[in-house]
Amino acid sequence: MRPVRSIPGGLVRAFAGLAVVLAACGDDAGNSATAGMPTSAPTSLPPITTDGTDGSPGTTDPGTGSATESGGLPTSTGVPTTTGTSDSGDIKLDLGQPDFPSDPTADTDAAKGCTAVDLLFVIDNSASMGKHQEDLSAVFPDFVDAIITALPPGTDLHVGMTTTSFYDGSCSESTVNCVSQSSEQEILQHYVAPPATTSENGGQGRLFEWQGEHYFALNTDDDPAALKAWFTAAATAAGETGCSFEMPAAAAGWAADPATAPTNAGFIRDAGAVLVVFVLTDEPDKSPEPVSQWVDKLVAAKQECGGKNCILASGLVPDFCYANPGDTTLKTFLESFSAPPFTGNIDGDPSDYAMVVGDALAGVIQEKCEEIEPPA
Repeated sequence: MRPVRSIPGGLVRAFAGLAVVLAACGDDAGNSATAGMPTSAPTSLPPITTDGTDGSPGTTDPGTGSATESGGLPTSTGVPTTTGTSDSGDIKLDLGQPDFPSDPTADTDAAKGCTAVDLLFVIDNSASMGKHQEDLSAVFPDFVDAIITALPPGTDLHVGMTTTSFYDGSCSESTVNCVSQSSEQEILQHYVAPPATTSENGGQGRLFEWQGEHYFALNTDDDPAALKAWFTAAATAAGETGCSFEMPAAAAGWAADPATAPTNAGFIRDAGAVLVVFVLTDEPDKSPEPVSQWVDKLVAAKQECGGKNCILASGLVPDFCYANPGDTTLKTFLESFSAPPFTGNIDGDPSDYAMVVGDALAGVIQEKCEEIEPPA
């Protein structure tokens, strides 16, 4: 299953070549974009779903750098089924429902399944992000309900967030057609890597501290009210004071690195745990290359579980930058894991957010959880 993205007004699409998210260019004063038709970057994997567009060219708002598209029909997907053959040769249908036996000692494949899920939210905290943070907070409680319903009883959840900022100070920066107009040297000057610290709460891949906690732990058997309250407040508390040189891929990678252990220790589990990286950004990713170094940091933290196979990517990002081959950093990053990333348009209305952060994403996590071997 890889849900759907419709054109503005109901936008949610799962990109089969591992869809990606790059941010629209409306963050800072002076940003501009050249009008034109977005061009999809080539992909090595065949699409799982169509994008629902009618081929009409996009238009660019010169004042914001974001793009709008005309036409297009929403697409939808049903609950995925897989087919196989039983020992007797009959067709066996798997309707995607978890099968957890009442007798855990039974000799059956039903004993498979993750025991934990770690949700890392990478939230852009630069100027222009306030409304997007509020919209994410608004749909998060429903997502919690959906994931608790989707996962087996007794699953341990960890929910944490980090920001896209790696610099504390002046960060004036502009983009054109989703490409930074700053030089490589200027970008590096605004990248302070751990273990050095900028002392920003949630910066440089360190988990954002809120109400004395760097992440929230919850068992799916517990009352989720406290988690809902904690995250909805933390997501908006991230604010809009972060550096405009947004680096979400680097933030996700450093979140798993030992250099950030003083704040992040215990958040990411290895064996038997699914890691979900969710990016919320409206700008291009300026993370220093190569992208593989950020992927490698996350994979290194999941060796016992199975590396990339235990990591999912998702996010809310602007369509225009995703379709722009001039900016591929975040797209490449999100496409580096075990399944096509599940993404939606950050510039959509709250119903678009609910489609991404809701039953659909919970279902994707459920499917992955069923594939993971529990700890030995």
